[in-house]
Amino acid sequence: MDVYPQVQRGILQTITIITTDIAIEQCYTYITMTNVIGDIPLERWRMILMSIEPNRSSYPCFINADSGAEVARQMEQHMLLTTVMGGILAEHPDLSQVRRILDVCCGPGSWVLETAFTYPEIEVIGIDGNQNMINYARAQAHVQGLHNAHFFVMDIREPLDFPVATFDIVNARFIHFFISKYEWPYIIKELARMTTRDGIIRLTDFDELGVSNSPAHEKMKYLYAQACMRNRQSFHQFYGRSHNGLTPLLARFLRDVGCENIQEQAYILNYSTGHSLAVKNYHNFKMLYKLGQPFLLAMGVATQEEIDEVYDQMLLEMQTEGFCAHWYFLSAWGNKPGQ
Repeated sequence: MDVYPQVQRGILQTITIITTDIAIEQCYTYITMTNVIGDIPLERWRMILMSIEPNRSSYPCFINADSGAEVARQMEQHMLLTTVMGGILAEHPDLSQVRRILDVCCGPGSWVLETAFTYPEIEVIGIDGNQNMINYARAQAHVQGLHNAHFFVMDIREPLDFPVATFDIVNARFIHFFISKYEWPYIIKELARMTTRDGIIRLTDFDELGVSNSPAHEKMKYLYAQACMRNRQSFHQFYGRSHNGLTPLLARFLRDVGCENIQEQAYILNYSTGHSLAVKNYHNFKMLYKLGQPFLLAMGVATQEEIDEVYDQMLLEMQTEGFCAHWYFLSAWGNKPGQ
């Protein structure tokens, strides 16, 4: 007799009353290591999430999205990532059958605006949980005369206000900044719900903020990783690691919601001294780690004095002649099953 279905039912029935972190981790690990994710209805996942994280909306975020400096940083980062990835949708050169595209956690709308400009016949929609980001994106769409670009305030951790099978392509890049690890399965199921048959879901994310030969750079990255671990954003099973263990799971998330033809593409952003992207990513990380300091403090991984010391030393080491660094990130995409 196969006992796994019984175990799965027991897990799902009892997880709503579990309160300890250890028990939560055990149940969540079991669910994500089996094939049960795809069988859990969306509303059931919402019940599980509310049990696991009843106060998740109050958890701190790595970056304050209300900052004007963060708007500028995300715009610059978009150009960096698009350059490294070879374009906005380089792996999908034929969009002749695409009518509508969604970008989640769109920030100031850079990806949406560029996509709408490149493909004027396609309606491109961006959603973000921050009103200021959406206001800025809407203003840019108006200034640029992009009537096919639209922006809405929506929290991806909640049910999204779009009908079933609305979008031919759903794009989600670097969303781990804004969600906990427990929310990933629910969010992917929601993205799949909105995707058309044969439509594409594309996920792009990273495990750590670069790999370098700079001691201070590595220390700063380590503090960020520990803060994410404490904030339930890391998939790594052990403390003391500098990466979050996310990218190996992207294809799995797609497979668990039934996606087919799943593919992966790794990218390298070389920001070693002398490289063409070094200066731009120096400014990107300089601002990222400055704006992220309140998050590090909130998570209790270091004092302000310790953060300042590491931060200042990192900036010095990143400008030395011998500084070498790569930032690795991964895209995984798949098709929602057709007829």
